[in-house]
Amino acid sequence: MVVAEDELLNEMQALRGRVAGITGSALASRDGLIIKADTDINPDNLAALAAASLGLAQRMAQEVGQGLLQDAVTRNNGGFVALYSVGDTAVLIITGDQELKVGRLHSESRETVGKLEALISNAAFGATAR
Repeated sequence: MVVAEDELLNEMQALRGRVAGITGSALASRDGLIIKADTDINPDNLAALAAASLGLAQRMAQEVGQGLLQDAVTRNNGGFVALYSVGDTAVLIITGDQELKVGRLHSESRETVGKLEALISNAAFGATAR
């Protein structure tokens, strides 16, 4: 990917700075390959699992007829994992502890998802224009 990896990382870290309780983040392709990670969790495993989870969540959204999937959240004993669609090609993965305010995450993540999508789109356009 042509996009500067630090621009992606900067956007992910900015979200972490705005929302208390985020413990890590990663950006992965929809086919399960890691693009950039800011987490202590194995990023390759996280990307692969996120791709599988996103596929199931998208299928659920189709089945219930409520439009395109925007995000999916899994709540666990120790916290949360949230997945956000980033265009047609990527997924933003956010991990959080029990203190994470999911409503705040949803509202704050919109800006980050938009910026990540623009960065990825510009990189894809730049790669095809060469």
